[in-house]
Amino acid sequence: MSGGFTPFDKNSYRESKRRRKQALIEERTGRILPVSNPRRRYIALACIGVILVAAIAFGIFSILKSNQKSNSETPEQIQAESEMLLTVVDSANPLDKDYVPDLETVNGFKVNRDALKPLENLLKASKENGTELKIKTAYVSYDEQEERFQSELQKMLQSSKYTTVRAEAEVLKTMPHGGQSESQTGLLVEFDFSNSGSKAFLERNCIEYGFVQRYTESKTSVTRMNPSDSLYRYVGIENAKRMRSYGMCLEEYKSYLQKQAIPK
Repeated sequence: MSGGFTPFDKNSYRESKRRRKQALIEERTGRILPVSNPRRRYIALACIGVILVAAIAFGIFSILKSNQKSNSETPEQIQAESEMLLTVVDSANPLDKDYVPDLETVNGFKVNRDALKPLENLLKASKENGTELKIKTAYVSYDEQEERFQSELQKMLQSSKYTTVRAEAEVLKTMPHGGQSESQTGLLVEFDFSNSGSKAFLERNCIEYGFVQRYTESKTSVTRMNPSDSLYRYVGIENAKRMRSYGMCLEEYKSYLQKQAIPK
């Protein structure tokens, strides 16, 4: 037999020397050093890799699921939602007595769910600007609207020499019958301008939140309503910006879109 070390003995000797050195360091520092183990390191790296792959797969799945959900609406549903935002309500286009939109509450007032977030953002922006807007009226039911009309009619008859027909015609310029007011859609909001600068802020920034002044001085011949600087209608941001750019009221804008959709 040879007096030299075999390869096995050499490996054992090196491992023993390494452990003695590690023990000496631990004794001096009080720290327990981890024992190097290639197999454990491989397993740890493999686990990290599996976790990363799973995280990426989950992220992709979430995105696809979100897109699938957003694309689940049919073109007909999207068109119907868009048309609702542009619904014109008047004596020629009344709402059913039992029509009630999906409503949410903001500052104690009920509004159409579609207008909730934009309205909240508008109110927040006005407050941060130091020109806080306040809501005066919002959604009004069919019955409540009819009560308001009858109340205004009685006031008109008592304070003037108008006949009932003439008085009714005058009242309708500011207070429609039940079913003939856009307040029933929950998309029409009347603002209170008691805070200084709030009116100017709204006029300047309304379209950025999807609102337009519903009844303006220049469009009375189209709307057949007296002008009001406090009544604003939610139509969606893109529609609001186009309406201002084109100088159109809601009736004109809706008619314009209908003509554009006619095949030529």
